[in-house]
Amino acid sequence: MTPAFTILTVCTGNIHRSALAATLLETWRSWYLPAQTASLIRVHSAGFAAPVGSPMGEHVRLVAAALGGDGTAHRATQLTDEMIASADLVLVASRRQRDEALARVPSALRTTFTMREAGRICEALPPASPADLVSLRSVVALMADHRGEHADPGSDDVIDPQGRDLDAYVQMTREEVVPLARLGAALFGMPAADLRAYLAVVDDPAAVLAMLGTDPAATS
Repeated sequence: MTPAFTILTVCTGNIHRSALAATLLETWRSWYLPAQTASLIRVHSAGFAAPVGSPMGEHVRLVAAALGGDGTAHRATQLTDEMIASADLVLVASRRQRDEALARVPSALRTTFTMREAGRICEALPPASPADLVSLRSVVALMADHRGEHADPGSDDVIDPQGRDLDAYVQMTREEVVPLARLGAALFGMPAADLRAYLAVVDDPAAVLAMLGTDPAATS
């Protein structure tokens, strides 16, 4: 069997936060990595309490599309211990979920991070030029080695927008896309100009509302 590098994104229902993360990472994998390396990357997502088979939430699908991704084929999947154990990198939406994942699979300590934790660490890492799976695994090892230097538990969670208003989707988009883009730079070699563009657009609430198909003037 051909070896692969597997990324797993996790949240509660696998229709908002982890679904968006997987869609963006899958997109950036294909854009930025050499074709041969990209073909060996597997990006999956799952939820601790997934409504199995449900599509990506409509608001999140619109955000994904505006950022270059396509979430139309996404279907919610229930998380299993095997998914955690077999992944080279596990990204969860909150500290509680990180603790739960590690309680289930303690051996995943060096590969499991909250999304925002991963972003803080990657911000301090040099831009990557990954050529093979060894390079990708080396980045994850560096992330684990530097975890303690960038701890900030007060800002580790991505808000769950389920059942909330559009402001929650705007907040979720910023809290999630910023760290994911920084991970994309460290892991996939996302160019600095693209990284700046992603950070700028999600830092503008009006721009995010436009992604959601809402006229910002109508909400002011």
